[in-house]
Amino acid sequence: MIIGVDFDNTIVAQSHPYDDVTSPLQFLPGARAGLHSLKAAGHTLILFSARASRSLLFDEDLYAAILDPDFNLPPAGSSQDVQIARFVQMIDFVERELPGIFAAVTSDKGRMDLFLDDKAQRLGYSGMSWEEVARNYGEPVEGLLEAVNVRAT
Repeated sequence: MIIGVDFDNTIVAQSHPYDDVTSPLQFLPGARAGLHSLKAAGHTLILFSARASRSLLFDEDLYAAILDPDFNLPPAGSSQDVQIARFVQMIDFVERELPGIFAAVTSDKGRMDLFLDDKAQRLGYSGMSWEEVARNYGEPVEGLLEAVNVRAT
């Protein structure tokens, strides 16, 4: 399967202010092991995030046209420096903490078989846990500190 995985509040906790790009990002419980499990099962993982949106990063005129009104973002016209810093923070984190896990980064849903996203209630505090994702779609991965009980195949 091709699986799109959201970043904020799905892979990492987003507990600090939106424009804080200096506080270290922290994995949500089970996220690292769940992602490795999905990769080990042969799925293609696409990092899907608004942080990768070209309109947020480079074109303020498109900013308001793509926003969910409930998404906690600063108003249109705010500094593009924050948008770019958030994108760079995400890419740095993924390259350091999850090398080789994702095939691509996008903000476009494209053709994917499954989306794992806190807003879709598939993951996060109001949806499936990473343990459930790994159990339903993944394979065991040796050497990870986090334990994920994966179904026997």
